[in-house]
Amino acid sequence: MMSICSVGAADADKAEKLLRNLAQRLERDWSGVASSILEGIDEILTVTRLGLPKELRRSLACTNMIENVMSTVRRVCRNVKRWRSASMAMRWTAAAMQEAAKGFRRLKAHKQLPALRAALEAHQNKNSHGVLARQAIAA
Repeated sequence: MMSICSVGAADADKAEKLLRNLAQRLERDWSGVASSILEGIDEILTVTRLGLPKELRRSLACTNMIENVMSTVRRVCRNVKRWRSASMAMRWTAAAMQEAAKGFRRLKAHKQLPALRAALEAHQNKNSHGVLARQAIAA
């Protein structure tokens, strides 16, 4: 499956239309895949909808960072044969994440992170005003 970034669909509406079209084409032979796409369409398009610069959008849309951390957690924790408690699992996971952090590199688009912060604040403000308006109407 093509990523939204590779299609060049910076516009969220265009990207959503492409994803819905893909899901429709997959429905007959791979209904589970099609329903997963439709179920996660909002999450898939989150980065695109924030209107971030292309390089930052591309970095954030990639799952390599998460996969790297999860791989390190699995590697560090694989020798534990008996988990005695939830706090033990949390300690081992935290230790594994600290191990993974040793290999972290700076995000290629790190200079554009202020744009991410501004976009997230604008999104939060927009949503909080909508919630306040709904609460006022309900009251």
